[in-house]
Amino acid sequence: MNPYSDKKILIVEDSRLNAQITADILVKNGYKSDAARTGEEALEKIRSGLRPDLILMDIELGKGMDGIETAQRIQRIADIPVVFLTANASKEIMKKICSVTAYGYVIKNSDKYALLSAVEMALKLHEANSRVKRSEELFHRMFQAHEVVMLLIEPESGRIVEANEAACRFYGYSRDRLLEMSMEEINATFGADITKKYSEALKKSCNPCICTHRMSDGREKFVEVYSAVINHAGKTLLDLIVFDITRRVQTEKEIKLFRHLVENSLVEIYIFRCDTLKFVTVNRSARENLGYTSEELEKMTPLDITPELNRRSFLDLIASLAAGKQDQMTYCTVHRRRDGSVYPVENHLQLMEYTGEKVYMVLAIDITDRRTMEAELAKKEATLRAIMESARDAIVMVDGQGNVIFWNPAAEQLFGYSREEIMGKQLHKFIVPAQMHDAYKNSFAKHRTGSKDGYDGKTLELTAVRKDGCEIEVELSLSRVKVENEWHSVGIIRDISERKRTEEKLYQLSITDPLTGVYNRRFFMRMMEREIERARRTGRSFSIIMLDLDRFKSVNDRFGHAAGDAVLVQVTEIIKKRIRKSDCLARWGGEEFIILLPETPAEDAANLADELRRLLSGMELPEIGHVTASFGVSGFRSSDTIDTVIMRADTMLYEAKSAGRNLVRFSA
Repeated sequence: MNPYSDKKILIVEDSRLNAQITADILVKNGYKSDAARTGEEALEKIRSGLRPDLILMDIELGKGMDGIETAQRIQRIADIPVVFLTANASKEIMKKICSVTAYGYVIKNSDKYALLSAVEMALKLHEANSRVKRSEELFHRMFQAHEVVMLLIEPESGRIVEANEAACRFYGYSRDRLLEMSMEEINATFGADITKKYSEALKKSCNPCICTHRMSDGREKFVEVYSAVINHAGKTLLDLIVFDITRRVQTEKEIKLFRHLVENSLVEIYIFRCDTLKFVTVNRSARENLGYTSEELEKMTPLDITPELNRRSFLDLIASLAAGKQDQMTYCTVHRRRDGSVYPVENHLQLMEYTGEKVYMVLAIDITDRRTMEAELAKKEATLRAIMESARDAIVMVDGQGNVIFWNPAAEQLFGYSREEIMGKQLHKFIVPAQMHDAYKNSFAKHRTGSKDGYDGKTLELTAVRKDGCEIEVELSLSRVKVENEWHSVGIIRDISERKRTEEKLYQLSITDPLTGVYNRRFFMRMMEREIERARRTGRSFSIIMLDLDRFKSVNDRFGHAAGDAVLVQVTEIIKKRIRKSDCLARWGGEEFIILLPETPAEDAANLADELRRLLSGMELPEIGHVTASFGVSGFRSSDTIDTVIMRADTMLYEAKSAGRNLVRFSA
């Protein structure tokens, strides 16, 4: 059965007869076909969204574009493999074909098997190329975290536009410094011709490029540089992967020794690939125990010798290792020999680099004698592993002395401390703010003893400190558990910093005027209630100033509401610069504002109002000119309510308006 049946082939052929013959052959063999008579017609089909799986392109197309130009234009739009149809295989024709990213050619009027073979091979090659491209994309996502030295450079200038951490360590420069440099400063072999050399290496397919690179301390190292053209952030860049050759030679020696140790180890050792899971190497001890030959094992995977696991359960088992959450893992299973017998093993699995690729290595230990003894321990480890892998909130456990005995991956992510950094150490020294240490110790003592005023079973909102020194708001659910006759404390911690910031933003929006940023009327009334209560309690009076911009409607009518809004904002800025921090400025409505002045007699408030009046009247606004305001001032009386003191200020404001505007009137 044809694995590529149902693939769609676009035939670009100016001869109707030849196109029909080709189409008939393809359709009879399971393919779908479409046709175009000219290069222009084929290009239009692609531009209109047609995406065939392959194009059979006649090189010499009657009028208009020839097959070469048509293929070049199509490949600028979409990655579609092209197989050329040609009447002859002359040197000139081959040269044209080589100028395009083509997938071979077929001589016209060849037998159908040649055509079908070329089509199938082109589809296979394109599929392989697509997998390579996906691998390259994955590689670039790993760019920064990769331990291999990587640089991205501009081909024309040689300027370094990106460098990973490994590059910074290798060259001895900071990342900022590297991004100021060009390859000419680093490459000690080619100098100013460095980018040209890399480009030539790519064109001639002679990667890698061997040269010397200069370190920050002046030392020069021989390196092997692999270069590739990539598109990054809309730019065409050269991706350089740099290897220290000295280290590579040493590594090759280590690999040779490693192979010797693996093959002759008394422990069963299996090395298998990450993608296919097929065995790369199985050592002599494992081969002899299993009863398989090396040739047989090369076609097998761990699933073939592990009856307890299928592909899905095995991938789930190693998921944390594949994701980089663990460096190594241990699990117990059984291995099945060729004769069908099984034996229990403890597998120590880790991800490692072997002959230049990432592979898994398993050290399998026969645990027949200790399987029963470790059953309970394995159960506890599985439970703990499940908690660590599934919990999204940080889970922390401390013993009776406050030392950390459990620290899950979510805690590592939240606070920035690895498990190794914090296990066995006093928790408060790492995540509790310094000024809260004494309070923490007192609270912990109560919680440890189960005091009624402790926090067992309660949820608290606290401030914690990350490793980088940043303070975060957290929600802590605290409980006490007894483990082996000793009380421990378990905390489930969730980062609520974003929620707190949102709450603060919402609160600010609820109490301020969206245009001017000053307080709104509702918040001002709350402040008035507090101030009246304080004044009656302490006997210290206060005053309020109410002001209204004169003839403000004419500003809106003449210059538009945007200009009016700008005036309101400017007025509030002038007032805010003059009043005290303890004073409260609010937008009362429209062009009207009100100011609360704690512990201020009416006479002083009137003086302030007159000063503000002068400041406002002296304000020059572009295109608008001068703006004035009228002021009403009232002082608090012991018999006043909120309404009466505001009404009195409003009456004074009305009097100022009636007297000609741009005036201050006050009532003690």
